[in-house]
Amino acid sequence: MKTLVIAAHPTLEESRVNRRWLEEIRKYPEQITVSSLYEKYPDGVIDVAAEQALVEAHDRIVWQFPFYWFNCPPMMKQWLDEVLLQGWAYGPGTDVFHGKSIGVAVTAGVREEDYAPGREFRYEIGTLLRPFELTAEYVGAPYEEPFVQYGINSRTSDEEIEASAKRYAEHLLNAKPFEPLSHAGALQERA
Repeated sequence: MKTLVIAAHPTLEESRVNRRWLEEIRKYPEQITVSSLYEKYPDGVIDVAAEQALVEAHDRIVWQFPFYWFNCPPMMKQWLDEVLLQGWAYGPGTDVFHGKSIGVAVTAGVREEDYAPGREFRYEIGTLLRPFELTAEYVGAPYEEPFVQYGINSRTSDEEIEASAKRYAEHLLNAKPFEPLSHAGALQERA
């Protein structure tokens, strides 16, 4: 299984965790391809055809980004808007995502327990990531359980970051192929 990680971090050079994650997974070019949007497209102009070709060449797509303001960075949203086009990613007769799966890998600045009913952010992070789950369903791809590293801040030790990078690489390398869901594509038919 070949995995494409589409990473979006607007200040990757300042990131301790996302940067380390990418360094770690780039050690496995036979299994994992990295498309780091802010590095590839500093002018903000995405090569849609190139990104679509990358998606077509991989079995698994993982969107990696820091989770802030309860969403993804602007270039990830731009990628979704410009690359996942009707007639290519969804709609009658499209099957580009048939047999592929989609997941997210995010870093969050606060603790996991802060994402819970009755706590500061009221919702579990999986609930806040539902738009990505729905996007996967809309294009007909099974959605994976999110990979989340909580509590990223200036007090996070180098050892914690290193352990997180190793867990992330293992998560990507040990993926099992997904069977398409029976309801996948149901949203496409309504589009």
